[in-house]
Amino acid sequence: MECIDSPEQAEKAIEELLKEAKRGKTRAETMGPMGWMKCPLAGTNKRFLINTIKNTLPSHKEQEHEQKEGNKEPAKSQDQKEANPKKHRSHPYKRSLHTRGSVGYSPPRKRGTRDKCDPRPSRR
Repeated sequence: MECIDSPEQAEKAIEELLKEAKRGKTRAETMGPMGWMKCPLAGTNKRFLINTIKNTLPSHKEQEHEQKEGNKEPAKSQDQKEANPKKHRSHPYKRSLHTRGSVGYSPPRKRGTRDKCDPRPSRR
C-alpha cells in the first residue's frame, strides 16, 4: 500500500472512496446482492469478430488495384460500365473454378515387379 504524502492526494483518495461507496449503495438498492455477482454470460469471442469484419470488408490491396485500373483507362460510357460488371469476390477458404483446373495431381505410382494382384510366396 502506498503512503499518501500531500493533503491533496489524501483529499482525492477520500473523494474516490466516497464515490465508490455511493455507487455501491445504488447498486445494492437497485440489484440487491446480485449486483456483486459476476456476469454469467461467456466473454465475447473477439478473434472471431475481428476475422469476420476483415473478411466482409474489401481488402486495401483490392481497392488500390481498382484505383490503378481506373486511372489507366479513359472514362467509360454507361453502356461499357454495365457490360463489365464488378468481379465476384470468392470466399477466402474455398477454391475457385480457375484454380481447380490448374491443380496438378501427382502421377500414378509405379509399382514394383510384384503387383498387388499377384500372389506373394509365403515365407515360413
